[in-house]
Amino acid sequence: MFDQNKIYLQKESMLKSQGRKYSLTTNDKVIGRIEETLESRKNLGNQAFKFLGLYNAAGIDLSIVDNNENIIGMIKKEKGFYKNFKIFSRDKVFLAEINSLVKIKSPQMTVISRDGEELVRASGGFGATDFSIIDLKTNEAFSSIKRRSLVYSSIKDNLVKHDGFYIDTSNADSFRSLALLAMSIMVDIYFFNN
Repeated sequence: MFDQNKIYLQKESMLKSQGRKYSLTTNDKVIGRIEETLESRKNLGNQAFKFLGLYNAAGIDLSIVDNNENIIGMIKKEKGFYKNFKIFSRDKVFLAEINSLVKIKSPQMTVISRDGEELVRASGGFGATDFSIIDLKTNEAFSSIKRRSLVYSSIKDNLVKHDGFYIDTSNADSFRSLALLAMSIMVDIYFFNN
């Protein structure tokens, strides 16, 4: 997947594209993107939810793509409020599901394998801006997700650009990195209603 230790995931403005799109950067260098598929963007049910401002109820299919246009994996969410996210390989093989516990004071997300085994848990604090990621087999923290703003040189960019997520992938294999990206998007959709 990506060989970087820290990835910054930032949502791009929906004015530029019709669907959700995130950039993946490290050290100010773009290393990939996550974007909503054409089928997901054109789905009439999804368009109706978005028109009504119910973004977190819309279904979504996202492709994770590197700079060479290679699909690395996929993230899917069915239509409905606070549905689980599903993670797929580049070959569309189901890998895991992410369950969320949406609470303002103590949000949690749990990655469950296709065999039903709980693998990883993300626990956040008030406001859902910082999450500590724990491997449930070893009960040790191995990563973090932190929602922060970048400071830009122009006032316009500071006002218009979205906050992003710093994701520590230094101790994560490709599966865990994929799960961390999916959890970051889950936080963006469910807690910040973007």
